[in-house]
Amino acid sequence: MYDYCHSCHKNFDDVPNYYCGICDFYLDAKCALMAPIECKGHEHIQHFSHQHPMPLVQIDPQHHIQCFACQSLCSGPAYACTTCQYFLHKSCAEFPLQIQHPAHSFHHLFLRARHWSFSCNICQQKKKTTLMYECKQCFNKFKMCVKCYHENPLTLLRPSIKYRYHEHLLCFIEEYYDQIDHCNASDNYCHQSVGSNDLHLSTNSLFLCVNCDFKIHFICGPLPSTIEYECHMHPLILVDSIEANFEEYYCDVCEFERNPRIRVYHCKECQYIAHPHCVITGIVKVFKGDLGGVKLKVIGQDFWEEPDEEWDMSSSLTLFDLLSSNDLTGGDKNTLSLWFKWDKSSKGEEDSKVEVADEDIDEIIRYPFSNQQDFTSFFFNDFDRFLYNRKLVVKSSELSVKIVGVQGYSIPVTLAPVLQTLLHKYGDISSDSECTPAMKSICFFFLCKVRNSMHTTRCADITKNLLRDWYYYIKFLSFHGFRIDFLMKPLTMVTRAFAGQQLARLEIEIPTKLNKMIADLKAKVDICNKLFASSSNIKFIKDNMRHGAELKWKTVDQVQF
Repeated sequence: MYDYCHSCHKNFDDVPNYYCGICDFYLDAKCALMAPIECKGHEHIQHFSHQHPMPLVQIDPQHHIQCFACQSLCSGPAYACTTCQYFLHKSCAEFPLQIQHPAHSFHHLFLRARHWSFSCNICQQKKKTTLMYECKQCFNKFKMCVKCYHENPLTLLRPSIKYRYHEHLLCFIEEYYDQIDHCNASDNYCHQSVGSNDLHLSTNSLFLCVNCDFKIHFICGPLPSTIEYECHMHPLILVDSIEANFEEYYCDVCEFERNPRIRVYHCKECQYIAHPHCVITGIVKVFKGDLGGVKLKVIGQDFWEEPDEEWDMSSSLTLFDLLSSNDLTGGDKNTLSLWFKWDKSSKGEEDSKVEVADEDIDEIIRYPFSNQQDFTSFFFNDFDRFLYNRKLVVKSSELSVKIVGVQGYSIPVTLAPVLQTLLHKYGDISSDSECTPAMKSICFFFLCKVRNSMHTTRCADITKNLLRDWYYYIKFLSFHGFRIDFLMKPLTMVTRAFAGQQLARLEIEIPTKLNKMIADLKAKVDICNKLFASSSNIKFIKDNMRHGAELKWKTVDQVQF
């Protein structure tokens, strides 16, 4: 096996050498026994990667001298140790020893001399002996070649991907070694009840803004609407969802089960369906090419209309600014404070997921079975009682979203396509309202939030809490004169569907649970009977029972210790 000299950076084998076991540091005999080299009267440096002083010299490009740091040919000013034939571009020799880089923003990266080949996590190229930046906190798993640092990171990281809800272009990183603590996508699977392996398998890739701390999971971000995949003869089309026969949902690439809530690439002609992470080679090929004529799709784009024109993202105003503005009257603000509360804290906020929890069995067996009207009224009457006992929370992640103008109304940019679609389909449903324009904008925010939530939620994932929240928002809109029939009708239908799903549990699931509870209770009764049936336990138990009865109504001070 070859070892490397940490001075001249050349490999050696089976020759005398000097070694420090504590530092894992090698010197070949030639470098170790070399007389000190002085460099007087010349501009020079003592670089950490080489033991000798290195004067600044002019390099003739015809000599084909290679820079150790970037592995490219030297030309012009460079630092050189001619004894060891060790050269560094002047610019490479001045690389900082410690940096922070947008591709690995949470930890510092440290400059190191690498003596074995490695793959750069940015350009994905395999590098030979060279200088590199690596992350200590990630146990040196994240590595970046100095060429990726030296060249303009905006060029190398390729921020050429347009995401309609962010003002900057994004870059795509296929292998990312940090965990994303928060996905900034507007409609993302992280906020929904879609916990599955599909999400976990795609978390190594992400979309990143190098200008700010904005990150999106690969599966939640803007993906090419069409790709070519080497293992299939036809183009694959990105769709939000696709139904399968016999309720079987599988990926035709990996042949593992897929989550039907998560979008896929699909060939209609062959009924070929693939996880996005299974065809990532085709996606990366698109991102590495010219994106000028490529259509990128976000979650839900199949349903909402394309914008008539690009929204103006230059304003820094957010939803919270709108809620705090003087455009709202004192009465508007008082009304909002009665119905809602704002969660302005941003630290440690976690997106609440809709949990599919068991409803109370007592409530299910109290459902009315006479007719559909009584059935629906049972739920809506319960929801009405909720109106007086709780305020809904508008999260800080919603308050911080930028607002844009859509047909005269201010709306968070993430809901702008929803509002545009609703206004085009139903007209101005606020025309009968006497609210101020600013209050109408707030109402449209709640309306679009409900409509978008309905669009992204499968009936199988609906909970009573979610139905109650939707009802709450719709009641608020009705109170302010909005025409909401188009929301009440689906709410009524899915409420019946939810109740039907709960009633289906009466056939097998609930009786099974009740029988288990009865069996558990019987087992506990048997334990109690055995305790009193045992002659060895009965005297001890009765003595303590008598003692407890005697002291029951005495104060502690009256007890004789």
